[in-house]
Amino acid sequence: MNSVRIKIASPEDYLLVAKTGRDTFYETWKPVNTEEDLQLYMAKAFDPEKIREEIQDSAVNTFLLAMNGEEAIGYAKLRRDRTHTGIGDGSAIEIERIYAFKSHHGLGAGKSLMDECMRIASEENHRWIWLGVNIDNHRAIAFYKKYGFEIFGSKNFVLGNAVDEDFLMKREV
Repeated sequence: MNSVRIKIASPEDYLLVAKTGRDTFYETWKPVNTEEDLQLYMAKAFDPEKIREEIQDSAVNTFLLAMNGEEAIGYAKLRRDRTHTGIGDGSAIEIERIYAFKSHHGLGAGKSLMDECMRIASEENHRWIWLGVNIDNHRAIAFYKKYGFEIFGSKNFVLGNAVDEDFLMKREV
């Protein structure tokens, strides 16, 4: 039985979203990045005030929290304000971030978050849902492919002073 529930984050959740985002990102990328690059990136990306402002701009951003009881075990961020030339005609929504703590991978947090992202994309009548994923993140790429996402290009991802390459993946909703 799946004990994970998905909660749409409210402005009052900004500290929890910022901490969950920072901690899951750090856990995921610490083995392959320098501490300096991680700290530079996280200081901007997970600044609590920035997260609060992004949550308040609900026409553009939706933050989802994967909860196991009262514990946040993962999160996702959807964006409605950008697209990519390789996506095609029709409206698009982006999964900018989707992370779960490794210790909770077996609970279905990633699946629950992705299912909710897909539900929102469908409910809002988007034609496309897309994301970027590090080209070396084989586990995530396989996960997205199970959902029908296909690679359609690549882009650079700046992490502190490092420049990584991401695949761009999309699927029709």
